[in-house]
Amino acid sequence: MSQHPAGYAALPGRNPKTLQLEPVGNASGAVRALPDYDLIVIGGGINGSGIAREAAERGLAVLLLEKEDFGSGTSAYSSRLIHGGLRYLANLEFDLVAESLRERELLLRHAPHLVRPLPMAIPVYAYSEKPRWMIGLGMLLYDLLSWGKSMPAHRMYGKAGFQARYPGINTERLQGGPVYYDAQVELPERICVENVLAAKETGNATVLNHARVTGFLIEQSTVQGVLFTDALSGQRYTARGKAVINASGPWVDALMGLADSHPARRIGGTKGSHIVVRRFAGGPETALYVEARSDGRPFFIIPWREDYYLIGTTDLRFEGNLDAVAADRDEIAYLLAETNHVLPGAKLTVRDVLYSYAGVRPLPYTQGKTAGRITRKHLIEDHARNQRHPLKGLVSIIGGKLTTYRSLAEEAVDYVIRAYAIRQTDGSGIPPSDTRRKPLPGGVGIEDWPTWKKTQKAALSERYELDEPMVSRWLSIYGSRLERVLALTLENPDWKRPLYAGCQSIGAQVVYAVRAELACSVQDVMLRRLGCALDADVGLKALEPVARLMATELGWDQARLNAEVAAYKTLVETRNLAFLGQAPSPEKQAAAAEP
Repeated sequence: MSQHPAGYAALPGRNPKTLQLEPVGNASGAVRALPDYDLIVIGGGINGSGIAREAAERGLAVLLLEKEDFGSGTSAYSSRLIHGGLRYLANLEFDLVAESLRERELLLRHAPHLVRPLPMAIPVYAYSEKPRWMIGLGMLLYDLLSWGKSMPAHRMYGKAGFQARYPGINTERLQGGPVYYDAQVELPERICVENVLAAKETGNATVLNHARVTGFLIEQSTVQGVLFTDALSGQRYTARGKAVINASGPWVDALMGLADSHPARRIGGTKGSHIVVRRFAGGPETALYVEARSDGRPFFIIPWREDYYLIGTTDLRFEGNLDAVAADRDEIAYLLAETNHVLPGAKLTVRDVLYSYAGVRPLPYTQGKTAGRITRKHLIEDHARNQRHPLKGLVSIIGGKLTTYRSLAEEAVDYVIRAYAIRQTDGSGIPPSDTRRKPLPGGVGIEDWPTWKKTQKAALSERYELDEPMVSRWLSIYGSRLERVLALTLENPDWKRPLYAGCQSIGAQVVYAVRAELACSVQDVMLRRLGCALDADVGLKALEPVARLMATELGWDQARLNAEVAAYKTLVETRNLAFLGQAPSPEKQAAAAEP
């Protein structure tokens, strides 16, 4: 098993207060070499970050490389649910549902600040593809597979009972439906970040965002390591490892093209788009899981954060540019029409859409199946077994779900340890996984979330002279690490101020993101540390204050500051946050003005 050298220093172009390994050897050359590792992980989404944490916790020397930022791809563009996959029962994937339900329970326990129970209802209509009795049978099986769960079992309602609970629901041909529990993660990006931090804090992992792999080191059909470029400095590096895991999600095939001039197709991704609207009168207080009238596809209407509904998702095969995925007008029109059908009082139009986002699910390439029928099970492919072009030392992760990332990571690390004979320095075996018993960093010390949060909210509000609602919001981001953030206000009282009048984020959060959470760009902070980009104005009011704070902390000149601001605006205007800033419809404006 490889060992890290004793000396640590910052890589060029990165926060000098964030410790990283100093390159060794060939210091004056065009390409510098990092120390050897047991495992190199490519991709810092939920699977890659989970694998890095799993391996580092077990003592492996790990290098994690992410071309953008941790959690910046598919992980950030999901429906933000931690769920057992009720609809997978229709595909008879009982093992996947059972695994998902077990992992859901672990996340509720290990990240209670990020993952919380979410009641969900299924309105069943006479025209529904599955009748009410079949839905009821599925709910009984769902409860059975989640035996020992901490949340209540489902309850089935007839038409009158369902209508009383959801008065805004369309009652035409309504037959009733069940209410059951799954879970919601408002900021899945933070789960990625916390896994990365957990890996780093073991002392066994080097974790680099904005580090793009540009090639593989291949000798005698064996992948010995990678070549990558640090986007922040332009410096190129090599790193060698006993095994390399390609956990790049939808980019798996593109990355394999660097090792194989004619790679087999492994990913058949489908695009999922969402829209965000303000909560409206008569809207549901819990989530709705609805079968679309037009095509039978399931979609969700989810109360999200304090003020919004998150509506989605679509499920369409995608062949376009993975770095420029956006919801199109047809998808948005589809989601609006289906929402208006099930909730007639909503009367949503395009002008009510605050923004939209879209991502690509990294599903296995499958011919002859509709998108919804493609399995959500993950595959671990060892390229040493490829008969046409074997590559020993390289493993790819195909598929995977946000909910089951931890069990996938355990399986993947177990595999590479066994397949590539990774041992400890004294020759003994690697200890077994312990992540199923360990909380994420922000969940440490939290046993009873509601009681703990109430106590901490009062104590921290008094100690730092802050409003309780603000502290409550931040506890749901940082959990037991919030005091580390608030302690920065003692260093500089100005950091206690909101980023702008009425903002629910303060300067200390920006500084903490840079110093302690590996944020290197404005996009990192806005989208994946604070969540400002998910506000109704897509973060534009917070943009300049965040950029100025980062410029001071990281020593940016005016040109760099301007470039960061421009890059953020370009992102939200052209890619994943369409329709921003549009006024509500005249009907909504008139309704809001009524006494």
